[in-house]
Amino acid sequence: MRDTIVASNGSTDVRILLTGTTIMTMGPRGVVRGDLLLSGGMIEAVGPGLADQVGAAIVIDASQTCVVPGLVDSHLHAWEGQLRGIAPDADFGRYWALTHDGIAQHYRPEDMAVAERLSAAHALNAGTTTFIDNSHNSRTRDHSNAAIEALIATGIRAVYAAGGAQAGDHDHQFPEDLLRLRDEYFCGGQGLVTLRMMDVMPSREAWTFAAEHGFDLCAEMGSWVPGIESLADTGLMAPGHTYNHCSGFSRTMWQAIADSGAAVNLVPRSDSQYGLGGFSPVLEANRLAIQEGISSDNELSYAHDMFTEMRTLLTVQRGLSFTAELAGEVDVPRPYGVADVLRAATVGGALNAGLQDEIGTIEPGKKADLVLITLDDVTTRLRGSDIGAVVTYGSAAVVDTVFVDGKVKKWGGELVGVNYDQLAREGEASRTYLLEQFGVTTDGLHVGL
Repeated sequence: MRDTIVASNGSTDVRILLTGTTIMTMGPRGVVRGDLLLSGGMIEAVGPGLADQVGAAIVIDASQTCVVPGLVDSHLHAWEGQLRGIAPDADFGRYWALTHDGIAQHYRPEDMAVAERLSAAHALNAGTTTFIDNSHNSRTRDHSNAAIEALIATGIRAVYAAGGAQAGDHDHQFPEDLLRLRDEYFCGGQGLVTLRMMDVMPSREAWTFAAEHGFDLCAEMGSWVPGIESLADTGLMAPGHTYNHCSGFSRTMWQAIADSGAAVNLVPRSDSQYGLGGFSPVLEANRLAIQEGISSDNELSYAHDMFTEMRTLLTVQRGLSFTAELAGEVDVPRPYGVADVLRAATVGGALNAGLQDEIGTIEPGKKADLVLITLDDVTTRLRGSDIGAVVTYGSAAVVDTVFVDGKVKKWGGELVGVNYDQLAREGEASRTYLLEQFGVTTDGLHVGL
C-alpha cells in the first residue's frame, strides 16, 4: 500500500478514501466517525458510509487512527535548523549572542538551504504541515534565494517571511529586496510557499512600506520594542499582520490589536525559556476573544514539537486562569480544555498564516493537509478520549501519516521522499563549519553551549 500511495503522489486523478476513522474536523461538524475522501489535493467528502458511495479510489483502513487537521506553527526561525539543541539552558541574551551576534554571521547560502530542509523534515515528522518561516538572517540575495528554493523543494506548506540580517556585515537590503523576491519567485500564482515581510523591531517606516507595496507582515511584538504601543495610533495595524509573542502589552494595546483584525500567536515554551515576559499572555487574548495561534520560535534550546507547545499552553492558561480567579478578578477566562489548544494549533495557525479559507479545519473544499495519529500504540491505546490522547499523549512517535496538499509526506511512521540520514549528515557538516567559524568545537555540544 505504501508503494501505491507514494507512486500516486502528485497525481490529480487519484482519489484516496480513508475509512473507519475518527475525524476531528475542528469545524462546525465537530468530531465525525466515518470516512474521509481526498481528491486532487483537496478534501472531497467527510462522513459515514462513503465507501458505499465512492467509485474507484485507493482505500486505506484508518480504523486504528484518528485524523486531525495539519498542525500549523505560526512563528518559526527555520534558518536555525542545524542549531537545534545547542544551548538548552540559554536565556534571550545568550540566544542573541549565539545567533545574530555570533554564528549567524558565518552562514553561507548552503547553510540557509540545509537549515530549511532540516526544519521542514522535523516539522513534517511531528505532524506540522505548515509553518510561518520568520527568516531574519538573509545576508545576501543568494541567502534569500537558497532559503526559498530549499523550502519550496521540501513540499511543506509555508509562509516565507523575509527579513534581513540583524548584526554583522551583510549587503542585503530589506525591505526593498522583497520586491525582487516577489517578482522572481511568487508572481506565478500561489503555490505551497507564499511571501511575507518580517519586521524584527517594528517601526512606522517598515509598516508603511508593507502597506504601500501590498505585503502582509510578521512582527516580533513585545514591550521590549521601544515605542511599540505608539504603532496602535498609526492606523497601520491591519488584517494580514501576524504578531508574535505579544508580551507585556496594556489592555489598550490588546484592544487595538483586536480592533485591527491582526492575528496573534503565542509561544508557550519560548517566552518562559528565554524570559520574554515570563508566561504567554494567553488570558489577554482570551478576554478579547482573539483566536490565538501557537508557535515554537526556534530549536536552539528544544526540539520542534507542536504537541509539547499545546500541552504547555494548556498548563499555562489553566494556571493563569485559576490564579486570576483566586485573586478576585471579575473577567476571568474559563480554564482551557484539550480542544481549545488543538484549535489554537490548527484554526488559530491558519488565521496567522492567512490561509483560513484553505486549511485549519477538515471540510469539503479545503486542502488535504491532514495528520493521522495512531491509536494502537503503547502510548495511545489505553485512552479515555481520542482528542485527549492527541493533545496529552501526542508526539512525533504517534504521528503515523501526514498529507500536505493531498501528497503523502509521512507514512507508517516514516518520512516519505526524505533521505534523513543524508540530510542529517549535511546538517552536521554545516553545524560543524559554523561552530568552528564561531570558535567553538562540537565537543561543547555535549554539555550545551
